[in-house]
Amino acid sequence: MSLDTHALSGAYALDALSPEEAARFELHLEGCDTCRAEVAEFREVAARLGARTAESPPTTLRDRVLTHADRTRQDPPAGKQAETEGGTVVPLHRRRWAAGLLAAAAVVLVAGLVGVQLVDREPETPALAAPAAQVFSAEDAEQVTVPTRNGGKLRVAVSEDRDEMAVDTRSLPDPGEGQVYQLWTGHEGEMIDAGVLTPADTGAAMDMPEPGDTVNLTVEPAGGSEQPTSDPIVTVEPASL
Repeated sequence: MSLDTHALSGAYALDALSPEEAARFELHLEGCDTCRAEVAEFREVAARLGARTAESPPTTLRDRVLTHADRTRQDPPAGKQAETEGGTVVPLHRRRWAAGLLAAAAVVLVAGLVGVQLVDREPETPALAAPAAQVFSAEDAEQVTVPTRNGGKLRVAVSEDRDEMAVDTRSLPDPGEGQVYQLWTGHEGEMIDAGVLTPADTGAAMDMPEPGDTVNLTVEPAGGSEQPTSDPIVTVEPASL
């Protein structure tokens, strides 16, 4: 048994050996109770680390782990004696090397998990405009979500106590370059401008329309229009909520 072979238990447990190294170490394992115990312990730790993610390990994992392990000091402190196991002299740095290897693996795995989480994390939803949020959060608020003809959704809330209605436009798609959304109140066959929504707007609030009036949303040229230039992508009758 050579010193190098005896020091490979940690790398073997992590499948970080080349086929030739693994074959040599497996022959060594047949006659070394200590290394068999260490491999079992290291594999248990590695399994716990691996259970933290379902992602397949990158092909560069072995090289990265060994690079980290190579930077871990392997020499025992001066004056320290080796341990004796089953009549075999085992240098103390063997355990230190294996522990360093597992620590390096933990660093790589945790870093990978953090990276996956950062990539998978969805952008934060912007806050609803304060005037609209007050209507949506009113105790008597009635709400409805309606699909729009351009593939989005419009949330609408009404509050009789506040005598207001509000819209949440955060689930609407981008209207397109040079275009904006514009609200209209439909009253007795007329369309009355109720406000232009800029790209930064997340919602709007307005006085409660009269019974029978509708609230309409159209896509208009930037700056808005005096009258709708396109058919509404959604029409809601607030009084019916």
